[in-house]
Amino acid sequence: MLENMSWAWIGGITLLVVAFIAVLVWARRIRYRRASVMTANEREFYQRLLIALPDCEIWPQVPLLALVRPDAREGSRTFWVAFKQISNARVDWVIARNMEVIAVIELDDRSHDAKRDAKRDQILKSCGYRVLRFQSNKRPNHEQIYEAVFDAR
Repeated sequence: MLENMSWAWIGGITLLVVAFIAVLVWARRIRYRRASVMTANEREFYQRLLIALPDCEIWPQVPLLALVRPDAREGSRTFWVAFKQISNARVDWVIARNMEVIAVIELDDRSHDAKRDAKRDQILKSCGYRVLRFQSNKRPNHEQIYEAVFDAR
């Protein structure tokens, strides 16, 4: 009976260790969750853009790499340094008409870093893009948005 009891204990402990290891492996597994393309603040402003610019395409969250490329030999050190500066950056919206970019619009809120934004603006402007910034706490009306996009051209 004593021998059978010790094997039962060893089996039980082994089973607990295996279960514990399985839980650890499962917990460390990389998982993903669905994310929203825009924040609530951006969705509200997007509605303003749709009303103000009905004849335009409005593309949200466009990667900077879709708009610009480093002007260096691909694969060179200079290329990769420049690529790294823009590879994870996005602009809030691109305004286009007939698939031609008219302006890049940024909605500045707490998540924006002024120094990083200035560098991004400089890169976009060096490639001929117009960058328009609107403050999140000072929302323009539809007419003001239209004038900013078309009158400043």
